[in-house]
Amino acid sequence: MFTEVELKYEVKDFDEIRKKLLLAGAGLLCDMTEEQNTVYDLLDKSLGRTNTLLRLRKFGEEVMLTVKEPVSSQEMKIRREHETLLSISLEEASEMLKALNYEPVYRYEKTREIWSLPDGVHVCLDSLHFGKFVEIEADTEAKVESAFKTLDLDISKGLRHSYKQLQKISGFQESIIDVSIRNS
Repeated sequence: MFTEVELKYEVKDFDEIRKKLLLAGAGLLCDMTEEQNTVYDLLDKSLGRTNTLLRLRKFGEEVMLTVKEPVSSQEMKIRREHETLLSISLEEASEMLKALNYEPVYRYEKTREIWSLPDGVHVCLDSLHFGKFVEIEADTEAKVESAFKTLDLDISKGLRHSYKQLQKISGFQESIIDVSIRNS
């Protein structure tokens, strides 16, 4: 378990961000990789009501199970995160969660490129069908603030929202994959 501090920032493209990352001495950890994410909840939606996230993620060939617990913060998204790499397929993991009465409530796909700044801060360049976002992840708020300065981003425009919330804010309707979840 660790505490993750994160903040997103919407951009038109990643070219300037990549240049600034290179100037700051950042290293590329992972080229653009396809990612599939499915968020689960119980039938009574108790996880969502408590702002707890249960997610299965397929990143390349890896399947990760993640639980994120909320931690109070007004400025940034701070959560305790439990994450483990699974040695089974995404489909098998999904069937296990369904057997425990968890159901998929939201799915989204993105491509993600991951960079690491010299102080260990991860900068993720995420492309979704409704926008491009820089997601900065660290273990302290001070490191996130420093990364925003390094990348010359206005921290007052940082976004604490989940991608589900950002999709709704952007005006995009649920995708076909989202509708199929509710109808299954």
